Amino acid sequence: MFIYRFSRLIKSKLLWGFLALLMVFAFVVADSCSGLAGTGGGALIGDEPVAPRALSQAERTVGVMTGELMPALPEPAQTFAVLLRADDEREGEEGLATRRAVWKLLAARAVGARNGLSAGVPAAVGAIEGWFLGPNGAFAPELYRAFLARTNFADSPRAFEELLADTWLPAQAAALAVFNAVGWTSPMERDFTLSALYDKTTAYAATLPNTLKDEAIDVSDAELQAWYDAHKADYQVPERRAIAYVEIPAAPFGDKLDIPELDAMQYYEDHQTEFYGTGTNATVTLPFEEVKDKAIAKERARRAMEEAFVHANETLVPQAAADGLAAAAKPYGEPKAATLQGTQAPDFQNGRDVAASVFEMDTEEAQFNAVAGEDRVYLIQLTKIEPAHVAALDDVRDAVLADARRDKRAQRLRANGETIRGLLAKELEKGVAFDQAVAACKVDGLTATTAMTFTLGNRARDLDIPHREAVLAAAAGLGVKALSEPRLTPGDDLVLVYVDKREPGDALLKATSTPRLLQELAFWGAFPLAGDWLTWNLDRQPPTRADGVPLLPAAQPDEGEAAE
Repeated sequence: MFIYRFSRLIKSKLLWGFLALLMVFAFVVADSCSGLAGTGGGALIGDEPVAPRALSQAERTVGVMTGELMPALPEPAQTFAVLLRADDEREGEEGLATRRAVWKLLAARAVGARNGLSAGVPAAVGAIEGWFLGPNGAFAPELYRAFLARTNFADSPRAFEELLADTWLPAQAAALAVFNAVGWTSPMERDFTLSALYDKTTAYAATLPNTLKDEAIDVSDAELQAWYDAHKADYQVPERRAIAYVEIPAAPFGDKLDIPELDAMQYYEDHQTEFYGTGTNATVTLPFEEVKDKAIAKERARRAMEEAFVHANETLVPQAAADGLAAAAKPYGEPKAATLQGTQAPDFQNGRDVAASVFEMDTEEAQFNAVAGEDRVYLIQLTKIEPAHVAALDDVRDAVLADARRDKRAQRLRANGETIRGLLAKELEKGVAFDQAVAACKVDGLTATTAMTFTLGNRARDLDIPHREAVLAAAAGLGVKALSEPRLTPGDDLVLVYVDKREPGDALLKATSTPRLLQELAFWGAFPLAGDWLTWNLDRQPPTRADGVPLLPAAQPDEGEAAE
């Protein structure tokens, strides 16, 4: 706990800056001398050495791009993150997909560097200014700061910009080069899509309400076992950890603290966003004299948390290890129990840190730990580890039965829909009106809508019909005089859609929309190929240690390749 005591002695930013320089120098020296952990002193991609700094950058980049914070990323970054994880199904052991994502990033970065696609930090800054735009279309620094805070870069925006410049952008540029090379759309596909979107469509729908209930579906023991065996991944129970814990309030540790005005001023300077005004000056930092008492209170709370955390680590953790949790934490009440799974502990302050700490502990040597909340410290004992496992059939029988029944019902409904589709298609071939064709099918409950006229380009905002989304989705992929495949709605009603005609729409709107449409069509066509390229690019230059030992398992052929 030396660092907590030491930080109390250093209030000068100049001294802190000097200490930071020393720490950076120490990390740089350690990084340059240590080589890659577990790689025999270095790693190669093909014949090219990988610098330890590049590997650590790639690991942190993948952590940002593929973790729970991915939704906080700008859209281009989310797209590239999906491409990086395009072969998740190849994961044969825990963490392999993430490791492959790291090396795919490095392999693509190497290709980008060889082809002059690395542009440095100015390019990263330019990308950032193009990503974080406010309502007026201009760069919004507050959005960028919020992103940095969510991704743990609030104190080091330069580090994020360097990650972007050194690892992310050149790899993304290499993938986009492939993307652009294959992004082509045929004139036939373009014209069909333009017509479907911007011409006036007249369509009908035949609907059959679902009357088949789950409880009416018989599932034998053999079918139940077969369903369970085929879908075991759906009944995976993640690792869970049981803990006992006591909350140590921080406030009492601040009651006797004397907070000099200079310390409060230092807090004010370091946390100015906490001292904004209200109303029209909500983005203006108030003068220190106006918020001095608030700054003193906040510094007192910060120091109290620091004292409570030091006390928990230096006194209570050793005491709990010697005498038990209840004895160590007796002044703070009886221990409580909780079970955690995943990366969040929603019932705790700083739940992510609590979960991370718990999942780093073990029941043998590191059974106790202290984790800081916001106004309290948690003294935690790990009491039990329940490994990840597939739940036994008897433990999830009700869920398996419900799933098997639902699937069996859906199969029956689709089969019924195919039968109806065949009958309806035969009647429509005779040239009869749609409602007459539906009536001729002689299916109880099957009804026809009246004509529906809409334009898909505006999502038919004024179209108020049952099963609206199913009808629009089906119509988007149909030519004139075409009948859709049977579709099941969320309530398992059956819907079949028939496009009767299309009338030319707004020619100007079509013309102005064509470039964007072509871009979107090219994107959806090229997107999977860019992901495949990232995988192929890694597999053609797999990473190895300097002594030639592979750093990843050999890629396994899929079943089709194996059969060949």
